[in-house]
Amino acid sequence: MASLALGLGMGLIVAAALVPSDTRAAMRLDAGGVKDGGTLVIAVPTFDFIDPALALDPTSSVSLTASVVAWGVEDASCAMLLRYPVGPPSTQDYTLVPEVATGYPAVSRDGRTYTFTIRKGFRFSTGAPVTAGSYASAINRVLNPAMRSPAAKYLQEVVGAYAMQQGTAQTASGVQVAGNRLIIRLTKKVPDLPARMTMPYFCPVPPDLPIAPEGVAAPLPGSGPYYVAEFVRGSRVVLKRNPFYRGRRAHHLDQLVVQAGDLAETISRKVEAGEADVDLFVPLSRLSELGAKYGVNKTQFFSVRSANVFYLYLNTAGPLFRNNVKLRQAVNFALDRTALLNTFGPHFGSRTDSYLPPGLPGYLNVHPYPVKYPDLKKARALARGHTRSGKAVIYACDNINTDCTAKSQIVQYDLKQIGIDVQIESFPNPVWAAKLGTRREPFDLAIDKYVVAWVDPYEYVNVQRDGRTIHATGNLDRSYFNSAHYNSLIDQAGSLSGSARYDAYGRLAVDIARNAAPMAAFADRNTRFFVSSRVGCVSVAAHGLDLAGLCLK
Repeated sequence: MASLALGLGMGLIVAAALVPSDTRAAMRLDAGGVKDGGTLVIAVPTFDFIDPALALDPTSSVSLTASVVAWGVEDASCAMLLRYPVGPPSTQDYTLVPEVATGYPAVSRDGRTYTFTIRKGFRFSTGAPVTAGSYASAINRVLNPAMRSPAAKYLQEVVGAYAMQQGTAQTASGVQVAGNRLIIRLTKKVPDLPARMTMPYFCPVPPDLPIAPEGVAAPLPGSGPYYVAEFVRGSRVVLKRNPFYRGRRAHHLDQLVVQAGDLAETISRKVEAGEADVDLFVPLSRLSELGAKYGVNKTQFFSVRSANVFYLYLNTAGPLFRNNVKLRQAVNFALDRTALLNTFGPHFGSRTDSYLPPGLPGYLNVHPYPVKYPDLKKARALARGHTRSGKAVIYACDNINTDCTAKSQIVQYDLKQIGIDVQIESFPNPVWAAKLGTRREPFDLAIDKYVVAWVDPYEYVNVQRDGRTIHATGNLDRSYFNSAHYNSLIDQAGSLSGSARYDAYGRLAVDIARNAAPMAAFADRNTRFFVSSRVGCVSVAAHGLDLAGLCLK
């Protein structure tokens, strides 16, 4: 993830000054006794696109900040086929639930055709109905090469996607509409397709929404609780209520104003002073202070578990860890996960040894390794006779927010206890990332976070553990783990559906961690945000704060 550089323009001060008289006059109580109406101001660092086909996802190396803001705005204005549930900050639930789809899609016997049935009653903010064709338009728009959408890579298995990308077809032949049904045909099994469709890239769009590689302008029709009424790139976005929305998602405000321009510390201070209402990127320097002052997950400062996991990767293709399960297990027992987590500061995340995040269906609360403190007795027993050269190289980044050097030094100390001398080699972030993704790069260890665009066991197991996907460069399998045995088990898990699939992946993740140990999970990253004293109705979804559900006290 990129480091956070936040901002807020003069427009925020003007907007905030108008809030009291404008909002309080419009306040009303909804049926549940919550105040309904008003304007809420969200202070952000930057904002690039309102166009759903262009809004960068959280895996983007360009700007984490821009992606988080863009996806929050898109989510508030989108009615998706399926989505992740919204709940209180104390919960993490990544179970897919239908929204515009009437239920889970029907899947053909060969697993290559998905049929979504669209429910009636959803409308764009223009009054036009949301139909199966609205989702087909979104998919074809993403695949149009002139659009240059970063989401096209997520649809490469759709029949006809390649022809569109080559410019020999105007629409994907595998995307069809039959009445209220959206039919997607694939070139091979893609068991996580329903989860992929939760991404805002696939928000329904009107059929006449233009192809715009620089992004469309406002107003942009919304299918969810809100729509984009105003947009000034890099400065201001205004979301207003969709008057035709009849869905079940909570929505209380008349409008949300997103303002960009200031630094992290400034935004945090302005929210505290009531000059803004939401800080989505609480700086690390303020986590301890805000937690002590306001408490955690109570009324204003929140730190909630995300689906992103930090791992220590062990290069199983290198001379130290290749065919050396005992030493890989020893590293897992020797690792001081508490010390590693503490380098981030308080309220950053939680210790873990699990390859899957809690809340994911199939997740097993099973711990093959010590989560709190190392078990050096066990680690030394496993390492004995398996340390080979007794030397290792760890590649470290220079990202101050991740503090790779401090973490690498902890790993260096921990492995010294089992007879491994670790040499730290540091690189600028882009160089470091490129090296980790390059096959045969001579490193033995590396710490990196794994960020997902959709939450599904495929993302954690297949992408990181299926050795058949390893290429010369650009690999996310930082361990370069390739096992015929586990490749077969991955195929078996992926061939299942429903709860059986999730359960199989859950068991497989524990099996790989315990018996192959190609990496060591050590922390689940939290999402932190801070709201002003007048903000209520705080809830979270898969990727953080649910903007659509906020209200004013």
